[in-house]
Amino acid sequence: MSKGKTLITVLSVHVGARQTIAVGQRSVTTGIFKARMADPVTVTHLGLDHDAVCDHRHHGGVDQAVYVYTEEDYAFWARQYRRPFAPGGFGENLVVRGLDAAALAIGDRVHLSNLTLEVSAPRIPCGILAAAIPEKGFGQAFQKAARPGFYCRVIRPGSVAAGDEGWLEAYSGPANTLLSVYQANYQTPAPDQLLKLLALPIDQRTRKKFEKEVAKRAKPILSPRPQ
Repeated sequence: MSKGKTLITVLSVHVGARQTIAVGQRSVTTGIFKARMADPVTVTHLGLDHDAVCDHRHHGGVDQAVYVYTEEDYAFWARQYRRPFAPGGFGENLVVRGLDAAALAIGDRVHLSNLTLEVSAPRIPCGILAAAIPEKGFGQAFQKAARPGFYCRVIRPGSVAAGDEGWLEAYSGPANTLLSVYQANYQTPAPDQLLKLLALPIDQRTRKKFEKEVAKRAKPILSPRPQ
């Protein structure tokens, strides 16, 4: 590894099976509950083999193929609740060490020995996450903490296993944009700021949302009054 590159270590790999969970009064099928895998797992452009995606409208696809969370952010939650959280408990596929997720940019690339990922989106917490974590008000706490983890598209398919090491390649464009995109999902920034975010290699779900917001807020072109 070259001097100055950020060392990343995969601590665990997780794959989910379809299960049912109560979300309020509803019964919902989800793949959020993920088991730790002892052996290497094949990763395609659609994610980890046999990882269940039950809501294709909001999850999965080539732009949200792999969900990554960091050991450092798990340590934050352990301090907040004074108890450990089991890796995979937030529905992530990979738990890694060595990344400051808050400083990541959309477009950063994680190069592992047999796999290359590109940061494409922050995770936006939903009711299923809140229902899966047995802590009152966890969904709101997760949103407020701004430690969402990140989705990736798969640039180089291959395989991944605990113990794999790699490095971070910084995006050539604007830095520190992962949280900017995350916050834009809640704060609805000005159209010019949304246009800057749309210039990033963001995922298609976020792109459609931001494009719709820009179009909605665009000023209509008025015809000149007749003289």
